[in-house]
Amino acid sequence: MNHRFRNVVIALILAAGIIAPVWLWMRVPSSENPLGSAISGPTPISGTLAVAVDRSLVPVAKIQANAFSEQYPKAKIELSTESTRPVLQLLHREVAGALIEGALSAREDSLLSELKHPVKRQPVARNALVLVVNRANSIHSISMDELKAVFSGRVTDWKALGGSPGRIVACLDGSNLRSRSLLSEMLFGKTDALSASAEPDMTRLLNRVRSDRYTAAVMTLPAYAAALRGGYGGSIKAVPVSAGGEPVAASPETLYTGAYPLSTDIYYLYDPYDPLATGFGAWLAKEGQKLFERGDMAPYEQLVRTIIIK
Repeated sequence: MNHRFRNVVIALILAAGIIAPVWLWMRVPSSENPLGSAISGPTPISGTLAVAVDRSLVPVAKIQANAFSEQYPKAKIELSTESTRPVLQLLHREVAGALIEGALSAREDSLLSELKHPVKRQPVARNALVLVVNRANSIHSISMDELKAVFSGRVTDWKALGGSPGRIVACLDGSNLRSRSLLSEMLFGKTDALSASAEPDMTRLLNRVRSDRYTAAVMTLPAYAAALRGGYGGSIKAVPVSAGGEPVAASPETLYTGAYPLSTDIYYLYDPYDPLATGFGAWLAKEGQKLFERGDMAPYEQLVRTIIIK
């Protein structure tokens, strides 16, 4: 009798173990506790994403972040703009994404490749470095070889470049370390070969160019465009650059076609295992392309425009 009773109890327990989960699965969820509430954590269009940004890219990064959050209200992009080395922030897992000017250096590439989960690298826009001088300077263009001579210290007088006599003062924005490294890489094939003085920030660099006709400054195209809008247009100018052919002025059009010699790519680096970081990357590669033009640079991919003919 005891054996029969025990067998009945065991059978009831087993039946309950099967029926209860099936009933819970089949029942209609109440409005107070929908099935969706069981899903938590970030998704490609929800959650909070920290993105480190090169200082020269802060304005366009804000445009992209705001537009993304407007499209997806449950997603928030927090921009980290204080550090001068966003790649290191990504390396230390302080952020899940980084927007940087130019390709990785050999050391950065090596460090990121050693991570357990390698970082994905996605080109998203095209930018440029421009040579900016005082409007009183009579120089009309400069070649890549002449630019190398200026920033190596081999040429020190504007007369050698076709301008009026005067000692060249080569300057850079000391707060933008990445642009400095990129210029050195473009001209000399290594990151620390420039011979130039550094102003503490972009404002002081612009003021120096405005007040000194002998200054030769290099800055990004968006920084130059912002300076023109900020009241410097009457005192500074960008110099077209040649690389064996006709001099070319920097513009979104010449960046996209590759005609301008001092062009760079903008990269979005991110953790591919982070859903929101991946979602933001998809945004930058598609909807975000047209927004890069608002940041005074060129999209990486040509925008497709549909023309409807009636």
